[in-house]
Amino acid sequence: MRSTNYRIINAEAQKKSSPKAKQASKFIFSELAVRDSHAIIGDPIEKTRINNNGSNRKELYDKACMYLNQVLRAMKNRQSFALDPGFQILQKIEEFDAPHDELFIMSIHLDDRFKFVIHHSVNVAIYSLKMAGDLSFSKKQKMEVSMAALLHDIGMAVIPDKITYKHEKLSQQEKKILRERPNYSCKILRCLGDEFAYLAESAAQVYERIDGTGYPRALKGEEIHEYAQIIGLLDMYEALVHSRPQRDKVTPFTAVKEVINSCKHRFHRKHLKSLLSIFTVFPIHSYVRLNSNAVGKVIATYADQPMRPKLQILYDSQRRKVLTERIVVLPDNPLLNIVDSVPESEIQELSKI
Repeated sequence: MRSTNYRIINAEAQKKSSPKAKQASKFIFSELAVRDSHAIIGDPIEKTRINNNGSNRKELYDKACMYLNQVLRAMKNRQSFALDPGFQILQKIEEFDAPHDELFIMSIHLDDRFKFVIHHSVNVAIYSLKMAGDLSFSKKQKMEVSMAALLHDIGMAVIPDKITYKHEKLSQQEKKILRERPNYSCKILRCLGDEFAYLAESAAQVYERIDGTGYPRALKGEEIHEYAQIIGLLDMYEALVHSRPQRDKVTPFTAVKEVINSCKHRFHRKHLKSLLSIFTVFPIHSYVRLNSNAVGKVIATYADQPMRPKLQILYDSQRRKVLTERIVVLPDNPLLNIVDSVPESEIQELSKI
């Protein structure tokens, strides 16, 4: 990789960009549900699983984080980096095709607001592999879109830490600097040459939206590379379900609802449908409240009934901890319904009672 002129890029970090107005429209969850009756079953997140090739899934997550950290450090030090190690890690991640994957579950629930720069892009890369599989992409396309996802925010290497990790609300000037990230990322990735032009193009377009409300160029429809459309959607979902220095995360249910309701015209329907198919309304290991006021943890999901997963009841209707295993399969219990998702902070409070 040829060296990049960081003085020019850093000088440009004081320029333009203004947010576009958001739209809000309703989108029905059931219309997006995949009609497939098999359940996806989960185990405790603390455990790691060995896949068919003997590779530890958590170790792969750590390796992906280490690789990306090295890439960003190389950028900060004006050095080159190799793509091959990243492709090798992504290929190993993709090889595991069972419906339940500890690595995927960890990418949803692992939350460290002070490591979000690395975790965010690794998570989006993992999600993009899932969506690429759901959309029947070829092996080559899976590797391309996941690498584009892993490197889509490489421009963060240019952003000052005092902005990246600021606890207070960002000023308008700081927001403008952050919104230049896709331009910085594109300039960096262009140095990889024509063979990897899709990486630069995708990074430049991640925040574009098919209705023209995105930035930095307000592209529309097919002007936006499909990889960028996919990564942009997953980037938004990932950011919602994970904390940042300035804010707390929301529940997966709230995130899905916000994305579906507010972005109906900003993303292709097939991508929104795939999002709901992959993550479901209530992902494994998320917490929910029933109409009986009992609180449970999702331990399995049903693609044809995304609102009615299988639960392990943790607290009864009187907010008392359930000491014996109590499993509820909602499709078999028509009188019980989920009325709300429950944040982890509430679970922590209940555990103190």
